[in-house]
Formats: sequence, structure tokens, C-alpha cells
Amino acid sequence: MASLYLRGVQTVPCISIFAEEFLPKISSFNSLTRDLRKAGIEIKHLVFLDNKIFIEPSGVRQLHREFGDELRGIRCSTEGRVTRNTVTIRGVDVAWLTLVKEQDQ
Repeated sequence: MASLYLRGVQTVPCISIFAEEFLPKISSFNSLTRDLRKAGIEIKHLVFLDNKIFIEPSGVRQLHREFGDELRGIRCSTEGRVTRNTVTIRGVDVAWLTLVKEQDQ
């Protein structure tokens, strides 16, 4: 029998443009976005409120070449048939999604 698991909605507190942390946060977010594009890495989504930049999986090798010395907090989480891979660069999370591979039997 199938089960249904309900999760509460996660809300991110809105940041005011008048807050002290807004300017440094958006500056580092925009700077990294520009540098990723300059490196030829295709960006799928920009989510400023979550401080995340989603890239195409095809750009991961280039990401490692260009930003390998800046990678921090490497992590992955699997949900269903998709794995979200995330690294932190300059305080901004860069993520990409990959399909879970089934093991050969």
C-alpha cells in the first residue's frame, strides 16, 4: 500500500533591501553569476532568496577547472530518482541535478 508523507512548507524569511547583509549578499551572488557565465558554465536557475545558483550538469567539469580551489561544503542529497549535488563557492551554493543510477544486477 502506498504511503503519503506530507511535509511542512519551508519559508525563507524575506531580506529587506535596507538590511546590512543585503548588499554584500547580492554583490557576491551577482559576482559569482558573472564569473560562472564568463567561464562558459550554463546557468539554469538563479534563486537569490535561497542563495543558490543551479547549473547544467554538463558544466560540472568546467566548474571544477575554473573554481576548484574555491569549492567548499561539497554535499549531495537524493530524493526519489534525482540527486541534488551542491558546492559552496564564495558563500553561494551552486547546485546541479543528476538522475540516480541503478546498479547493474
